[in-house]
Amino acid sequence: MKVGYVPVLQILRDLYVQPRGMQRFQKYVATLTGGTQDVVLPIGVANPMAKDHAVAKIDELLALGAETIGTAAAANANERLERIPLAFSSASAGGTAAEGEIKASVVLADDVGGGWTNRYTTETSVRFPRRGALKRPFATALVWTSESPTRERLRQEVLAAIYRVAYQQRFGLPATLASMLEQEGLAGVFADARPSLATDELNAARDIIARLGAEPAYPLAFASMYGDAAADQLGYRALGLPPRAGFEVALAGALERRIEPVRVLE
Repeated sequence: MKVGYVPVLQILRDLYVQPRGMQRFQKYVATLTGGTQDVVLPIGVANPMAKDHAVAKIDELLALGAETIGTAAAANANERLERIPLAFSSASAGGTAAEGEIKASVVLADDVGGGWTNRYTTETSVRFPRRGALKRPFATALVWTSESPTRERLRQEVLAAIYRVAYQQRFGLPATLASMLEQEGLAGVFADARPSLATDELNAARDIIARLGAEPAYPLAFASMYGDAAADQLGYRALGLPPRAGFEVALAGALERRIEPVRVLE
């Protein structure tokens, strides 16, 4: 299996310096699809009508070396995953991804001035996608207009995004809480992440999530992964969980079991 990197931050910046209006939106659609009936660049989560703050954030990311970091992370993942025999179900209509090749990108999502961007549903659409994801092997590492990530955080985001795509190609798209937890725990280990919750909070969250079983209804699965504050935004029932509780529980569990993420894919 091959892993490559596609830089898109400058493409988004060039879009954002154009006047906001229908012409810019049409340019965004043309860039997204490459004139085909499918998606050829992973910028669908970007806000096409973003304001000046998005340009400033992209400039910050470029100055940090985000594309260089992404390229290096993709090269590292390519070396670690090269022996994994994965073949994608079908290439994208635009032919941007060869058979068996993952294309990673760092993409800016606008959670400050983007009227249609919800932080949690946007991330969910990337980490736990639905139709079409298996034929578009895009590993999207999200960065947000509200945050200034470190170089290490960017590296981890790219590595985790790549592993998710590889995992989904091997085992299918996650449709249950159990599969979400398994995927995210392994992706976190692959990216060298570590839990940030205190031990007592982590244990309490683990107990709450375990009581739900492997396949609770989606609102409960969402609340388990993202915590009470995110659940409240979408009108879902709170479970007594801190932010991103499910991700913390998943990562801690994978680390405790000493699972080697690459071996899982073999």
